[in-house]
Amino acid sequence: MKVMLISMVLLLLCSAQVLTLKCYTCDGENDKICKTETVCPPLKDYCRTYQKGDVFSRSCESLCAEDYFTTCCTTDLC
Repeated sequence: MKVMLISMVLLLLCSAQVLTLKCYTCDGENDKICKTETVCPPLKDYCRTYQKGDVFSRSCESLCAEDYFTTCCTTDLC
């Protein structure tokens, strides 16, 4: 029973690492909408949105700190 439980836990841990985050990103500097769906590379666990005045960007990030102009999220296409 313990072996089965340990096996299930290992399986869940391994399968969770395969999942990747999907974020909206900008497709070049002229993209003002930034609605390109992008599968983030491994270890990029945050979707970051930055907006200050006319400057707007979205990206996949390893670390993300929120402030007045920056929002961070960890769900697909948030």
